[in-house]
Amino acid sequence: MSFTIRRAVVLWLVAGARTAHAEPPEPPEPAEPAELPLAQVIAVAVRQSPELERARIDVEAARAQLLQVQGAGDTHVGAAATVTAAGTAAADPRGETSSQATGLQVFGRRALTTGGTAGVTLGGVRLHVSQLGLDASGNPALITADAYSTSLQLQLTQPLLRGAGAAAFEAPIHQAERQRDAAALTQEARARDLVVSLAQDYWEVAFAWRQLEVRKVSLDLAQQQLAYTETAIRAEKVARSEVLAVQQAIAVRKQAVIGSEQDLYDRALALRRLAGLEIGPDEIVVKTEALPAKIAAAPLDQAAILRDAFAHSAELAALEATRRAAEIAVAAADNAARSRLDLAVSGTLNGADKSPGKAVSSAVVGPGYELDASLTYDHAIERRTERGAQAVARATLRAAKLAERDARARLAVRATRAVQRARAALARIALGEEAIGLAEQNVVAEQKRFELGKSTNFEVLRRQDELEQARLRHAEAITDYLTARAELDGVGGTILARHGIIMP
Repeated sequence: MSFTIRRAVVLWLVAGARTAHAEPPEPPEPAEPAELPLAQVIAVAVRQSPELERARIDVEAARAQLLQVQGAGDTHVGAAATVTAAGTAAADPRGETSSQATGLQVFGRRALTTGGTAGVTLGGVRLHVSQLGLDASGNPALITADAYSTSLQLQLTQPLLRGAGAAAFEAPIHQAERQRDAAALTQEARARDLVVSLAQDYWEVAFAWRQLEVRKVSLDLAQQQLAYTETAIRAEKVARSEVLAVQQAIAVRKQAVIGSEQDLYDRALALRRLAGLEIGPDEIVVKTEALPAKIAAAPLDQAAILRDAFAHSAELAALEATRRAAEIAVAAADNAARSRLDLAVSGTLNGADKSPGKAVSSAVVGPGYELDASLTYDHAIERRTERGAQAVARATLRAAKLAERDARARLAVRATRAVQRARAALARIALGEEAIGLAEQNVVAEQKRFELGKSTNFEVLRRQDELEQARLRHAEAITDYLTARAELDGVGGTILARHGIIMP
C-alpha cells in the first residue's frame, strides 16, 4: 500500500473517530411567536370560557324562573260558548217539544296580593223552544218561543290561614329574586376567579421565559470560559485538567436549558387550555410580556384589604342572597304548614226577558240577585307533608349559613396569605437586586483571579452559578409579587375593572 493510500485511510479513521466523539447537537430553540399581551389573553378567555358560559346560562335560567313566578299575578281573561239541545216525545205528536239553549260567557280573574283571587263573569243565554200544536184555527202548527237571560257575577276567594297575606303571596317572587341575584353574583365571582387564574398563569409563563433566558446566558458564560481555558492551555498558562470542570458545567447547563424549555412548554400549554387559545403543532408556546424590571409597590394595609374583600366579594354576596332565599323559603314553609281556612263569596245579578235588550236592561234596572258564601276548613292530622317541608327548608337555611360562614373564613385566609406573599416578594425583590449586583462583581473578580493564576475554573463556575441563582430568585420574587397582586385584586373586587371587563 502506497504512502498516499495509507495517509488517506488514517485521515478517514481520524475523521470517523472525531465524528463518533462529537458533542450531541444543540437542543432546538423554542419557537418565537409574536408577543401576546395579558389583556388579549383575558379577552379571549372571557369570550370563550365554558365556565363563564355555564354561569351565563344559570343567570338566564334564574331570570326565567323569576318571570315564571311573577306570572302568579297575571290577569286572565277568556270566553266560553255552550250549546245544549233537548227534546221530549209524546204519544200524541202534537205533544212533542224541543229546546235549544245557546250561551256565551266572558270572564276575567286576577290574583290579589292578599293571597286570594277576584273574578268577574258576564254571561248570556238564549233559550229557543219549539212545540208541535194547533193554531187558532185548529190546524196543526209549529209553535216557537224565545227567551233571553243575562247575568253579571262577581267572585272573591280569600284564604284566612294558609296562604293568607301579602307575605305569603310575594314569598315565591322574593325567593326567585334572591336566586336571580345569587346567580348573577356567582357569574361575577367565577369571572374574577378566572381572570385571577389567567393573570397568575400568564406571569408563570413569563417567569419560564425569563428562566430560560437566564440559563442560556449562564450557558454562554460557561462556553466563553471554555474558550478562554483552551486558549490558556495552549499557551501553557493553566493545566489541561482545568478544562474538565468547564465541560462538566456546560453539560449540566445544557440540561438545565432543556429542562427550562420543557417547563416553558408545560406552562404555556396550561395557559392556552385555561384561556381557550388554540393548541396545535404551531400553537404551543405563548410569548408573554417580559417580567417588569422594577415593581412600583402599592401600600399593603392588611386591615383595609380585608375590609374591602368582605365588602366587595361577589362570592360572599351570592351566598348572602342564597341565604336570604332560604330564609324566605322557611317562612313560606311555616305558612304552608298552617291549616286551610278559605272564604269564598260571590254575588250575581240576573235579568230575563223575551228580547236581548230588555233582558240586559232588566239585569240593570230591576235585577234578580243571588248571594253565595262558603267557608272551607281543612286540616291534616299527621301533618307529615307540612312538617317535612319545614324540615327541608330549615336544613337548607342551615346549609346556606354554614356555606356563608365558611366562605368568609376562606376569603380571610386567602386575602391574608396574598398580603403576606406580596410583602415577602417585595422584600425579596429588593434583596435580589442587591444580590445580583454583588454576584456580578464576584464573577468579574473571580475571573481576574483565574487569569492571574490565583483561582480555578471550579471557583469561576461556582460564581457564575451563584449569579444564575440570584437572577432566578429575583425573577421568581417578581413573579410571586405579580401573582399575589392578582389575588389581591381578585378578592378586592377590582380585577375585572382593571382589565375593562363588564359582566352583563
